[in-house]
Amino acid sequence: MKSSMHQPPPVRQRSRFRWWWSLVILAGLAVLLAGLWTWRFRTYTPKEALLDLRAAARSRHAPRPVERFLELRYGPLTEATNRQHAFLDFFNQGHIEGLYMISGHLKDDLRRARIADMAKWLGQYRQSLTPGEKAALRARLETPEGKVMLQKATSLYLSRDVAYRAATAPVITELMTTLAEIKKP
Repeated sequence: MKSSMHQPPPVRQRSRFRWWWSLVILAGLAVLLAGLWTWRFRTYTPKEALLDLRAAARSRHAPRPVERFLELRYGPLTEATNRQHAFLDFFNQGHIEGLYMISGHLKDDLRRARIADMAKWLGQYRQSLTPGEKAALRARLETPEGKVMLQKATSLYLSRDVAYRAATAPVITELMTTLAEIKKP
């Protein structure tokens, strides 16, 4: 008579064991991927990334792709809150990473055109700000969270290679000019 210790477990028991370990491995991979995403993109959620990618894909062939991208991403730009959200996302670390990755996949001439269009939109945004909108932005950016957001965005931008910083200089110039305009009482 053979000992029960040397007999393989029943098929059903082996199946459950494999299934359980598969779930453990998948859960571990999910945690690892979430950790890598958080490390790379900080506060940029996968949902925001998908919204950016979808808006970029849908606005690619539009006559005014930057405005179309912003409308698809933030809603109608006729509403001040949507314009403000779009502006403030230029200082969101994750959003900076996402735009860096999207722009990295564009051909040079198209990238320059999109950067020029974005700088133009920022200039128009600054000119269209009402005194009330300026005051709201100023209040938001003068909070401790707003100051930290600006510091982190600046640090991330400066950590990019010189070629990227040179290419995006028109957008950064418009952002800095807008910040200076907002700080005026």
